[in-house]
Amino acid sequence: MPLLSDETRARIRRAVAAGWILTCVFLLVRTLYLRHAPSKVWWDAEEVELLLMAALSGPTSFLPIWLSSMTPLGSQWWPYPGNDARTIIVVWLCFFAAGCLQWFLLVPWLVHKGYDLFDYARARFRHRGQQKRPML
Repeated sequence: MPLLSDETRARIRRAVAAGWILTCVFLLVRTLYLRHAPSKVWWDAEEVELLLMAALSGPTSFLPIWLSSMTPLGSQWWPYPGNDARTIIVVWLCFFAAGCLQWFLLVPWLVHKGYDLFDYARARFRHRGQQKRPML
């Protein structure tokens, strides 16, 4: 007997996904709102956005950081200043895409494969226990 029904699990997954997306969108809107604030406030807002988006996106968020550091020019090829809306949105989209890839594709796939592996092992164990052993 499962701990939670499939319907309850689906509701929990949808609620967690909606919370994750709303938190990411809130960080984007907050940073866009504070882009013309004094430099100290802007610096803090930018750092908070980067750190929280990296935390929300988990380990895959380091992929965009690593890829941008591997280009010969780094981020020097980007012509817009740091508090420009285009820069804020592009950085946010990189983290958001990495998080979506991780939390909505890779993790569910791995969990599904883990359940399949568990079911396979359980079936093999039951089958093995039902075989008759020769008497010596």
